[in-house]
Amino acid sequence: MQLDLLGRAGFTVEVKRVEWIIDPEQVYVVVDVETTGGRAARNRVTEIGAVKVRNGEVVGKWQSLINPQQAIPANITRLTGITNAMVAGAPVFAEIADDFQDFMGNAIFVAHNVRFDYGFISEEFRRLDRRFRHPQLCTCASMRTLYKGHKSYSLGNLCSAYGIDLKSHHRALCDAEAAAELLLLINARRLEAAQ
Repeated sequence: MQLDLLGRAGFTVEVKRVEWIIDPEQVYVVVDVETTGGRAARNRVTEIGAVKVRNGEVVGKWQSLINPQQAIPANITRLTGITNAMVAGAPVFAEIADDFQDFMGNAIFVAHNVRFDYGFISEEFRRLDRRFRHPQLCTCASMRTLYKGHKSYSLGNLCSAYGIDLKSHHRALCDAEAAAELLLLINARRLEAAQ
């Protein structure tokens, strides 16, 4: 409908099919965040873990505890093991923002349930009056599409199913490392399908 309207208004309109390819040189940064709660608008990041992947290999890792400038609720501490005392002397997000952005570079932002992690990081940058813009890939959604048949696509269940080590679940770097292993499975399946 909109295309017809544009055509009648004198615009040249064409629909083109995009052919997606897998570029082995593409850089991905697999990110996991731990937070004070589930809402980016009112909760804050307490830890970021990031794993850089290129050409099917891990080429870098980045991690930091972050002082959220608000109390960590007891239920979150029980889940993550991150206490108020642990983050009291940690840098605030503004102090690590440049380092994290440098680590990201022009990479694709990858996470398990990417909207959650990307939403929190974007909101932290917004609080600094800065934009955080990266293409995104969700390992959870990709696993659902490419590896059908699992009852649960939680990070823990997928790690069990594929023999991926998840020794410190709900700590950012450990979860990012596990999601990076899922990314390797996803890209392997995508490469198979492309051949």
